[in-house]
Amino acid sequence: MEDKKVSIIVPIYNSEAYLPLCIESMIKQTYKNIEILLIDDGSTDASLDVCLQYAEADERIKVIHQENGGVSSARNNGLDHMTGEYFAFVDSDDEIKENAIEFLLNDLLIYNADMASAVKSTVLPNGTITSVYEDQSLNVYSGMEMLRLSLEGERQTNSACAKLFKHSVFHAVRFAEGRSINEDGFFLFECYTLQPTVVQHNVSVYLYYVRSGSSSRNAFSDKYFDMLYFCERKKEIVQKNYPELSDHLITMEVSAHLFFLEILCRTTEAKYKPQQKASIKLVKKYYRVFDCMNQHERKMAWIVAHGGYPLYKKLIRLKYYRS
Repeated sequence: MEDKKVSIIVPIYNSEAYLPLCIESMIKQTYKNIEILLIDDGSTDASLDVCLQYAEADERIKVIHQENGGVSSARNNGLDHMTGEYFAFVDSDDEIKENAIEFLLNDLLIYNADMASAVKSTVLPNGTITSVYEDQSLNVYSGMEMLRLSLEGERQTNSACAKLFKHSVFHAVRFAEGRSINEDGFFLFECYTLQPTVVQHNVSVYLYYVRSGSSSRNAFSDKYFDMLYFCERKKEIVQKNYPELSDHLITMEVSAHLFFLEILCRTTEAKYKPQQKASIKLVKKYYRVFDCMNQHERKMAWIVAHGGYPLYKKLIRLKYYRS
């Protein structure tokens, strides 16, 4: 197994405070045949200096500096320069467990899979670690099964992290540059259109840190329209190339618009009213026939479909935004 080289791609932007923990978690991997691609996306802090210091001490580390182009651009740059047979992604303010690469690669080879997927644990600001889905279960999917699951919003189809990809299968897939919301999910969706064999193992290999000041209470901006953009892109691709999965588009659309309405609670700007009305109209049309992802989504759909969204939005704003 040790002859299999794994490339780990890390997009970096102003992460100097978190980089040592992230980089050291990769250096300490039990699987040693790795290259670590640190892609500095035009950082204005000391991130690049930190990267260069680590590169001097470990020849497996390669530092690539680029002008600021966003996380998707940085990841694509890493994909363009990687030399491994397999690749993985790690965010610069997170870390991976010491056995992460060994665990994922072992699963991939045992099940002759194209992609291995595991679980991300969440580290809260107070240090508490939660891993809701770590139940040790394992499933192997093939054909269009993962494409279907992604349309249904299956929990492991939204993040490119905690996964290992076989380069020969996914070498042509790239992230949509200029988009910063749900770009992970669309990247995976395009991977799934290749009908790969995927092994999903519900064991945590990744620590995702929730940073103070980076919570869901951030202000609304036009970037959140990306989630509706990707929803439409998926819809077009499925209708054109996979019509047998068209029945699953309703679930995808309603879920996307419900989440958009949830995020829209952060603003009362008039310019967003037309999209708010359009999203409410779509939910009202389909809410009886779509499959809810969870209890909250079910309640949200009922509220929207029965005309309660304006009141819901006011209550959420009073609770979280005070305006």
